[in-house]
Amino acid sequence: MAGHYVVVTGASSETHLVYVASYLRHLLTDGQPITVAYPGRGQVDVTRPDLRALLPDEPGLQVEVINGEGWTAPADQELTYVSIGVPGLKPWAQLRRANRGRAMHVVVTDEGLGSYGTWRTRREAWLREGVREPWRSVRTTAVTAGARWLTTRRWPMYQQVGEQWRVVGPVAEEFRRHLPLRSDALVARRRVVLLSQPWIELGVVSEAVYLDHVERLAGEVDKAGSELLVRPHPSERPGRYRHVGELPSAGPAELDPTVAYAGGLIGGPSTAMLNLAAVHGVPAVRVGVPGRPDLDTNLSSQQTSLLDQFLGPVVPDDAVHERLQP
Repeated sequence: MAGHYVVVTGASSETHLVYVASYLRHLLTDGQPITVAYPGRGQVDVTRPDLRALLPDEPGLQVEVINGEGWTAPADQELTYVSIGVPGLKPWAQLRRANRGRAMHVVVTDEGLGSYGTWRTRREAWLREGVREPWRSVRTTAVTAGARWLTTRRWPMYQQVGEQWRVVGPVAEEFRRHLPLRSDALVARRRVVLLSQPWIELGVVSEAVYLDHVERLAGEVDKAGSELLVRPHPSERPGRYRHVGELPSAGPAELDPTVAYAGGLIGGPSTAMLNLAAVHGVPAVRVGVPGRPDLDTNLSSQQTSLLDQFLGPVVPDDAVHERLQP
């Protein structure tokens, strides 16, 4: 074969593109050119500038945005389908029809913390997002079956070795590649960042209860002699935490030096929190969502062990200042 033809689908965030970029950089090591075909039409996902900014800028890699055409790989190129979280059933079928009789590698990168869940945890996550039955169970079953039977290679951020987890070097390094070199000027030792999540938008907790929770955390951080700043989830209403101190939420938190070089993190079971602690080594304090302990207990065994290893157990709000002490 004279190269690789790689079709990428399912990227709904810039973080997903970083996972994909780490695989493409790995693929480049065999010296063969790569054409990345990205179906841009009909997807709510990342933009062309995101593709240029986050995929490897290497002479051997060319990116094409395909709209309706481009599903057939050139005869002299090896076909690979890269998907986020699980193989997309429709793209997989379309690629199979367009490339009958040809071998196709199916590579699945992490979606985030959800990639370490089970049928039950996926179904419960879609319930929180408002997906109704019977579609919720049907969708969960189809996704789980596709992940099991169609995937030929997993490209994860984390691998379990015995009872411990290790961070996969090439994936972690791709995240570090997008940050400026750590320096004393960038490291804000007295700043603690709260990574909030869209619990209010999802109807998990009321705005009044959640804002009271944030106020308590601000008081705990003040007791520890530090300053709290909130980085809202992109799905949250901007300005909600202005009275405490709010950071811009453009782009992934893992690629934001303001967050990655903070003196500490506070947050719940989120992908960004996990990656910042495990990949960038930011000291983290894990807190719960008021009135919803199930969000921390109704996790898969893999999710629980990942969070426990890199974030530690859930800490009550009134004990946060003790964990923040140097």
